[in-house]
Amino acid sequence: MRITENMMTTSYNKNLQRNISNLASSNLKLASQRHYNHVSEDPATASKAFAIRDQIARTEEHINVVKNATGELETADSNILTLNSILENIYEKATKAGGASSQDSLDAIAEELNGQMEEILQTMNARYGDKFLFSGSANSEAPFSLDADGNLLFNGKQVDAYDKNDPDTYFTENKPVYLDVGFGTYASGMNTAKSGIKISTSGVDVLGYGKDENGYPNNLYSLIGQVSGQLKTGDKNGAMDTLAQLKKKQSNISIATSEIGTREKMLERTQNRLETGLVNLQKTQKDLEAVKVETEAVTNKSAETAWMVTLQLGSSIIPPSIFDFMK
Repeated sequence: MRITENMMTTSYNKNLQRNISNLASSNLKLASQRHYNHVSEDPATASKAFAIRDQIARTEEHINVVKNATGELETADSNILTLNSILENIYEKATKAGGASSQDSLDAIAEELNGQMEEILQTMNARYGDKFLFSGSANSEAPFSLDADGNLLFNGKQVDAYDKNDPDTYFTENKPVYLDVGFGTYASGMNTAKSGIKISTSGVDVLGYGKDENGYPNNLYSLIGQVSGQLKTGDKNGAMDTLAQLKKKQSNISIATSEIGTREKMLERTQNRLETGLVNLQKTQKDLEAVKVETEAVTNKSAETAWMVTLQLGSSIIPPSIFDFMK
């Protein structure tokens, strides 16, 4: 078979295009640090990488949800500690009433207690972002308010009127809210107690509700109001008895802080698990997508050498033209 000049030129051009394409592809890989830049270059690996990217996005979203829930619990815990500090201050002031000799002194202490009651309302109506911390499963309005007679309400229901035998007095918007932390699940809701962590804190559970067998309110706010009222009428003995009940009911605070602390630990472990999983996913993503720089650098140098050699061969393969003589 006779090899013509045209055949040699055609073959040379093909090699020239292939070598410049290889060099350009290698340059792009080094610049982008990616093993491939188009799905068509490696469809199987790209498919796996897309799946890993989706898992990474979902895991990052879940971590943010857990961090937000942790922040909510930490803020709730801080507010409950503030409440406890207010109660200690109230107990200290009210105890002094036992030694007060004048009604003016009792009235002054009662007014101080009333001011502390207002602070308790503000504390229990605190927000975290756009959410009320102690509203239970409701969130449209501040959970605690007062009716026309000064009785404490929780989500519109009178706190002291609670009766376990009367469903009409139940706090219907006091359901627990859970964050689902089961493996592979990323939703939050109110019906996932088996696989979730409770992230809501009920203010009425913290303050107490209903009345005990002796007719004393179980609610800390109401007990303080009762002490204040007794001091204003000069009933120091009655005030001291009510104050003793207040001290007993204060154990609700310790229970609440302990329970929140347990939930915070659970969220911390969940976050650690998710972050460990995220690191592993990111490593897998890198293995699938990232170019091995050392190997590609060698490939790039080889492609560059092939390209330069091809250019040099061109002068001996492509015949001179009239333009070469005109130079």
